Amino acid sequence: MLKDHVKLAVKNLRHRMSRSLLTLLGIAIGIMAIISLMALGEGMQQAVTGELSSLSDVIIVSTGGDIMSSFGGGGGGSTSEYFTERDIADIERIQGVKDVSTQLSGSALAEYNGKATIVALTGMDIEVMRLQYASQSLHAGAFLNDGDQNKIMIGYGIAHDTFDADIPVGGRIKFNGEKFFVTGIFGKQGMGGVSSDSIVLMSTRDFKALTGQNNMSMVYLRVFNVNDAESIALNIEEAINENHGRKDFATATTMTSILETVQTILTLVQLVLIAIASIALVVASIGIMNTMMTSVMERTREIGIMKAIGATNKDIMSIFIIEGMLVSTIGGIFGIIMGVFGSQALSLILSSFFSSMSGTQLVPIITLMSVVLAVAVSLIVGVLSSLYPAWKAARMSPIEAVRYE
Repeated sequence: MLKDHVKLAVKNLRHRMSRSLLTLLGIAIGIMAIISLMALGEGMQQAVTGELSSLSDVIIVSTGGDIMSSFGGGGGGSTSEYFTERDIADIERIQGVKDVSTQLSGSALAEYNGKATIVALTGMDIEVMRLQYASQSLHAGAFLNDGDQNKIMIGYGIAHDTFDADIPVGGRIKFNGEKFFVTGIFGKQGMGGVSSDSIVLMSTRDFKALTGQNNMSMVYLRVFNVNDAESIALNIEEAINENHGRKDFATATTMTSILETVQTILTLVQLVLIAIASIALVVASIGIMNTMMTSVMERTREIGIMKAIGATNKDIMSIFIIEGMLVSTIGGIFGIIMGVFGSQALSLILSSFFSSMSGTQLVPIITLMSVVLAVAVSLIVGVLSSLYPAWKAARMSPIEAVRYE
């Protein structure tokens, strides 16, 4: 019996091919949108997770509580509160700490092409520099190397907006009368808030030699055991806050907590994108219902004849529900295929659009769960959209239906 219902449903869909194809296309577009956005969201989440997971043994200590704005941004050069040598000594004495390095902040008089201005300077170990600014794309040049002397990295704004002439890689800038060579220029951010556009980076040794200052604005440290990172971070906060007589002077943040925060944000973004894409499925389900309602009206006489020769209400409902399921399932399969190519296309567009802001290549990842979810959703949409038209067809009086013109 079911086989006969399927054959009849397929025959009816073929008879109204153009309408069926348009309805199928609506489902395919909705599924394509969901698959594409889920793939991009999964790719983004795995890229960020992979990058931060390798730094799970790192703890970042900053003054105040705004660690996220300092990490990978302007470097905390505007703070007026600094760590002391006593703070560093207390951190080094905590059991489980592997090594400690600091970020220094200050300012200097910069001169280039006859123009002079005060700029903020940031000094740090080269290894820490690569860690903190790993996510920042380079407009030109390369990162500093161990052993480099009188060499700097500058932000896009310093290179192109601060002086009367653009500063190229290899250009020479004077800071307090000392010449420094530009080895790398960060890509333009220009998104407001803290960014690397106005930063000047140099090694710790060059910073101390140039300024004679030791203003430690941030502290980076590694631990021997990742599982002890959270307890070590709490011990660091207690020790430094006690030194300064304040409960909120220092904030020690583990990369694990940063990773959890980022994952939560990305998950919320992904859910919002999927919710937006689901609007297309809602429209497609309305299209299926409209198609089925029209089909019921056109086949009123046929329904009456079937009921007159013995078809039950269940048989009539099955035929129309199977039609809706066939349309939605085939549309879902095509949507998955289109979603694979659509996610690749979106990835290329987004990568080229944001190429000046991030050096990370966004690779879409289509998981088995997303494919199963897409098929399940398309089936559910097909069934729910067909229920009312099928119920209406089954409720027809055979006598009135046969007399319908």
